[in-house]
Amino acid sequence: MRSWTLIALTMAFVLGAPPGWSQSYQASWWSVNAGGGAQTGGGIRLESSIGQSAAGYSEGAGLRHWIGFWHPETGLTPEILWKIETAKRLPDGRYVSIAGKIATSGASDFNGFFYLEESDRSGGIRVTVPFWPVSGLEDGSVVQVTGTLGTTPDGERQILASYVIVISSAPPLQPLGMIQRAIGGGDFGVPPLGQYGVTGGAGVNTIGLLIRAWGTVTEVGSGYVVLDDGSGRPLRVDTSTLAVVPSPGAFVIITGISSLKRMDSPPRRVPLLLPRRSSDVSLP
Repeated sequence: MRSWTLIALTMAFVLGAPPGWSQSYQASWWSVNAGGGAQTGGGIRLESSIGQSAAGYSEGAGLRHWIGFWHPETGLTPEILWKIETAKRLPDGRYVSIAGKIATSGASDFNGFFYLEESDRSGGIRVTVPFWPVSGLEDGSVVQVTGTLGTTPDGERQILASYVIVISSAPPLQPLGMIQRAIGGGDFGVPPLGQYGVTGGAGVNTIGLLIRAWGTVTEVGSGYVVLDDGSGRPLRVDTSTLAVVPSPGAFVIITGISSLKRMDSPPRRVPLLLPRRSSDVSLP
């Protein structure tokens, strides 16, 4: 009864106001960012009330506060990691979470996986996503990933994502130009607690980094070509993402992710370049 009385009094006051009284007031539109609605990340959906913080994280002074999402019902609390190299030193099966890294491939590039890299170019890692594609993922996306560490059959470390959240965006990272002899590099850490390099490789391990290579096409096979820049180690290039495969004898410049492939005859690991799209290949 009290509420009806209050409404009646309010209406009487407004209707009884002098002509033009209401014209001296204005109700403007205002927004509260990250207001009510749904936010999604992987297989998780969050129905939020107005004023709830956007899903993601805040950090400072060595602390990180996760906002907006509950971790999947795995019974595990993820280990918070600050560097990709730390993830690569941990064993398969470890449940981890890492944030603030920059995507070097997007949802329209590879099928079912993408790559993350440190902003200082010190490390990169493959992220395999069962719920592909990731909405809004593109070059330069700043991403939070939670999932389980693993290793591909070829020996590449990866995170099998439980969920992926695109937090913000940054300028896309530029590729590192490398001669073929340096691509892949030596082992990082002590694999499997680390990242395998290529057979006979030495120096910095480049697996997971966005790089640029060049050379003459010396071989064309099913799903690949081989480049030779004269530095002493041929480079295998995956062509599954390319609309047009370079012709034998062509000199090409190719941007892509530094990966590796396990060969059986004889047993060895060879450097593999993964171009993301047709525009990653140029003919000077």
